[in-house]
Amino acid sequence: MNGICPIIDLICEPCDCAGISCQPRFPGMKVVWPELKGVSGPVAKRIIEHDNPHVTCVIITEDDAVIQNCCCNRVILKVPVVNCPNGPVVNSPHIG
Repeated sequence: MNGICPIIDLICEPCDCAGISCQPRFPGMKVVWPELKGVSGPVAKRIIEHDNPHVTCVIITEDDAVIQNCCCNRVILKVPVVNCPNGPVVNSPHIG
């Protein structure tokens, strides 16, 4: 697709942590993926969901607004508007 990301209706599992502070909830699993910044959205999604099968990645454009609640089952991947969902991830992915 070009500039159009599919809408994902993901039910949020609220938590009071984000990023590395979520590590106690996921012993032995990754919760942050800074090394995936710059990697294509679909590749980053596949890696993250393999590393931590308790989360689902949501690919959105970098211009999309995100509700600022912490969800322990979600990792947001932001990509450029003109190349969604295949563009490079522009944020540092983490749970929350």
